[in-house]
Amino acid sequence: MLINKSTDIIFRIGLLVKGVDAVLEVIGGILLTMPTKLSRYILVLSQHELYRHHQVMSGRLDRLAETVHVHAHLPAAVYLIAHGGAKVILIAAIVRGKRWGYTGLMAVLSLFTLIEMTRAIAAHEIVTGVLGLFDLVVVVVIYKEYKAKFLGNPQP
Repeated sequence: MLINKSTDIIFRIGLLVKGVDAVLEVIGGILLTMPTKLSRYILVLSQHELYRHHQVMSGRLDRLAETVHVHAHLPAAVYLIAHGGAKVILIAAIVRGKRWGYTGLMAVLSLFTLIEMTRAIAAHEIVTGVLGLFDLVVVVVIYKEYKAKFLGNPQP
């Protein structure tokens, strides 16, 4: 019984984290399609008194604002909007109890887990590897919930 409760908690936390991540991806993608506004937002952040006390952070934000160009970031914007939008739709479907939401989110997260893990190994990126492992755990928990809900196989 403890495993069921633990799995349910991990499932809910995983969906919440992935949902927030998806919304932030969509917002980031939209901002990348508006480089002038994005540059202005970054400059406003860097001008804020809190950041001015941290010259390193302020300098990095100023350089970032200068490098935002629409053509260079358009593919990233499209990726973020599509990937984040898909996750938002699939998580909403899961919340509504739709079977296709479970299978769709498992497929999307599995694909991107494979990409993240490949990149982590090739570039020796520890943070990317940890995020990939988190996605893998979420996929396993979604599968267990899917099995219990739709295949009639209760969890052990």
